[in-house]
Amino acid sequence: MNPILKLLTLSITLSIAPLSKGQVTKLSLKEAVDFAMQNHPDIKNKILGEKYADAQVMETRSIGIPQINGNVQLINNTQKQVFVFPVNGTPTPIRVGNSFVTTATVQASWLALDAGYFLGLKAAEAFTDLAKLQTNINERDVAVNVTKAYYLVLITKENISLLEQNIKTLESVLFQTEGYFKNGFAEKIDVDRLKLTISNLNVQFDGLKDQSVITEKLLKLNMGMEVDTPIELTDNLETLFKTSIEEKNKSFDPKQRIEYQLLQSQLTLNNIDKKRFEVSKYPNLALFANYQQNNFADKMDYNKWYANSFWGIKIGVPLFSGFNNKAQLIKRNVSIEQTIVSIKSFENASKMEVSAALAKYDRSIKTIEIQKQNLALANEILKISSAKLKEGVGSNLEITNAQQEVKTSQTNYLNSIYDLLNAQIELKRAYGK
Repeated sequence: MNPILKLLTLSITLSIAPLSKGQVTKLSLKEAVDFAMQNHPDIKNKILGEKYADAQVMETRSIGIPQINGNVQLINNTQKQVFVFPVNGTPTPIRVGNSFVTTATVQASWLALDAGYFLGLKAAEAFTDLAKLQTNINERDVAVNVTKAYYLVLITKENISLLEQNIKTLESVLFQTEGYFKNGFAEKIDVDRLKLTISNLNVQFDGLKDQSVITEKLLKLNMGMEVDTPIELTDNLETLFKTSIEEKNKSFDPKQRIEYQLLQSQLTLNNIDKKRFEVSKYPNLALFANYQQNNFADKMDYNKWYANSFWGIKIGVPLFSGFNNKAQLIKRNVSIEQTIVSIKSFENASKMEVSAALAKYDRSIKTIEIQKQNLALANEILKISSAKLKEGVGSNLEITNAQQEVKTSQTNYLNSIYDLLNAQIELKRAYGK
């Protein structure tokens, strides 16, 4: 194999190896978000939109650059033009011209002065800024979706782990109760009750495993990764749960939000659009020049050419547009007023959003403390119930109820962690982070 081709093949193999189906891709939360920034189809399309906007700027700028065109034309007069001349007082048709006429022309033109051109260039650049802001919004939304999906996978896996521990605990109690039953110290209903509880937990366990597969695929979908790619999450709930919120004690400024910047960019475009119609009544100036070589012959002979050239100035003066310009200005003024109303509305709504996010975050903090205490209490009750059973003064029904309370408390605690993590995300987004 060619050495260069061999090296290229090896490079491609190495670049795709981490995402091959047979190899597990390890991902922290940051790595998952970074992957999404590079691979999510929506972000890719927005970046392509930025390139499209850049091309529009280039296209608009080209209008004010001198244009040069050349062309060559060959005419074969199979029947020459007929002119009628009076010959001896009698109208006589005479064919005039050459069989072959060849023309080579170079034309140049330049829009030297036009107010609309400069405004169009400014608008194209503002449109580029708008496209970048739209990309930023899309990146933020993708990051939020990936983060929430990452949390959901961790919560689901933690639920599976806790439920598995509960099943093992009850199976141990069942084994002990069956021993008591054989020796006449327990009733069959006690054994059946435990078996029913374990059976129901196994059904829930299988459902959670299916849910875990779905949540992982959802995460990969939000990342822009192939959903069949094996992944392993390296962050855990404890480290993510301890993430601090710096925005909580900061003052809020709506101008920090991308949406506000987007509306301001739209207002800039509206004003430029209005200005375009305001200056449309001004004259414009264009320069042009033409150089031409002609060849005339009855046979294909290009030994002799005849040149001609000219240049000129063209001034365009708009006189009357049938009140179209006035109507266009009215429409642009309405668009500007609508955008201003939207900006004020957003300022008010964003302040409410921050207040709601802060309230949700504070409530999540309080809830998680309560659920943590409830979980500790449920574990203590289970511990006491287990001790009483071993001493022969308790019942397996008491154990079953205590175990159910532990399971419920675990679920509530995990849900409160998930709610707090989501509240952190929403608070950051509300502050424009």
